[in-house]
Amino acid sequence: MALLTNPIQEKQWKELQITPDDLQALSAYLFEKESPVPIEGLARVLVSNRLESARLELKRKQKDLGKIYLPKDLHEPGERIVFPQRSWESGTVTASHPGNNPEIGDFTVLTVEFSNGSSKEFASGVAEHPLNEVDYEAGADGEAVHKAIWQQYGAEIKAKLRAALDNQTDLVRIGYTWFPKSLLIDIGPGHLNLVEALLDARDGGPMSSAELLSQLELSDGENDKLMEFSLNYELQEDPRFDEVGTTGVIAWFLKKFEPQFVLETPLYLRVPTRTPEVEDISEATDKMLLSTCDEQYRNSTIVPEGSVSEASVVLNFPHWRSGTLPITAETAAIFPSALETEHVKFSLVDAASGEQISAWVVRKQSYVYGLRDWYEAQNLIPGSIVILKATDNPALIKIQPLKKRSNKEWIKTVLVGADGGLVIALLRQAIYAGFHDRMAIAIPDLSTIDKLWEDRKAKNISLKSDAIRMMNELSKLNTQKHVHFLDLYAALNVIRRTPPLDLFSILSTNEEFKHVGDHYYHLAESD
Repeated sequence: MALLTNPIQEKQWKELQITPDDLQALSAYLFEKESPVPIEGLARVLVSNRLESARLELKRKQKDLGKIYLPKDLHEPGERIVFPQRSWESGTVTASHPGNNPEIGDFTVLTVEFSNGSSKEFASGVAEHPLNEVDYEAGADGEAVHKAIWQQYGAEIKAKLRAALDNQTDLVRIGYTWFPKSLLIDIGPGHLNLVEALLDARDGGPMSSAELLSQLELSDGENDKLMEFSLNYELQEDPRFDEVGTTGVIAWFLKKFEPQFVLETPLYLRVPTRTPEVEDISEATDKMLLSTCDEQYRNSTIVPEGSVSEASVVLNFPHWRSGTLPITAETAAIFPSALETEHVKFSLVDAASGEQISAWVVRKQSYVYGLRDWYEAQNLIPGSIVILKATDNPALIKIQPLKKRSNKEWIKTVLVGADGGLVIALLRQAIYAGFHDRMAIAIPDLSTIDKLWEDRKAKNISLKSDAIRMMNELSKLNTQKHVHFLDLYAALNVIRRTPPLDLFSILSTNEEFKHVGDHYYHLAESD
């Protein structure tokens, strides 16, 4: 009975289990409504149903427990009374006598005996008392109770309900909206073929559901919401189509028109091994690893503060060569996302020229594709810094290089000899954008680096051996022969995809590398 006393604080909301009866009731609700309902709406109905069940349970048990105690009521010996204030404990009136309190006036004192043998006295016949105003039946399903439950447990209720809905077959889902499958409007193969033709004429799309319905002449003005849901469901089940809209926006695209590296990860971004778990990373090291702007570094404890509307990204070689940007904890707040779809179509706009760049968010692999031509036009190099700015439109993001006047700088430059050997030297290079001092690397002959990647695909070269090789090259650039982690990270990524934590693990667990402080390392053999 505790639920009926305080339905807000009961652990049953935190430990909620979705039952078949819950799902059946929601299915009946959707059949009656005849319109798709989002998860929040269904979860609120679930809460209301549970509270209504509690209210009815109270009324049923009240008959056995006795009349609810209210100070204004009069009771006779032998009568049973239930006390909501005592967790709905029930007792029997065994005696009564007049009360004596000039401030209250005439009233009666009841002696009530409870099932455990204890007795307690209660006032009756008191006209003015706060307990007289409590509506115990409304208390279990009142608006205030519903609001309090939703504020405290709403997110958990939605998550559990969604999982339960996904495990049944009578209701179908588009995004986070559900509807009975048996009530869907039939969208035949002919209409789906027309959708393909419409998207084909748009170079793949995207087109919204409403626009497609209009072109298909399926809109009748009365059942458009259901018609749209039915069309979306059929397109979702058809492998020719891909839903590419941002959160809250459904837009369709033909998969055969999607760029190759949206459907498959570019060679340069493929991580050959599983990123290890490393414990006890210091705050300083955490910040340093984050500064790589590498989407593969995910176990940072540093969370961006407040809303992020602008972010800077340092391009490593794999992203520069692939024409991609990493989706990190910081940039994820700027790039558009979606509830379900793996690919999100959007536009980047050059902040200087206003030129729009067609781009794709590849959510599963955490990168944005479509910037190769723009990188070339801006004369960017690995290590260049790119600035991203959010706009009022989540599907439109401003982009620009970090400003720098065109001049020449001494930059680490990767050269490949005739024998395939790789050399790193400091050479003066023309620079057109701001860059990260340690991660900037010039690549005069990209074709030789591309060939190196192709040749290495079939070889199982260890990260440790590559790290030693690169340390040897980088150590030649200073008299102390010390190499900073970021210099090594940037150089290794020119020849293999190397997440920062993989490299940190290699450096931390092999005696060939000596940490000499401030994230500098030294080869033990060079001592």
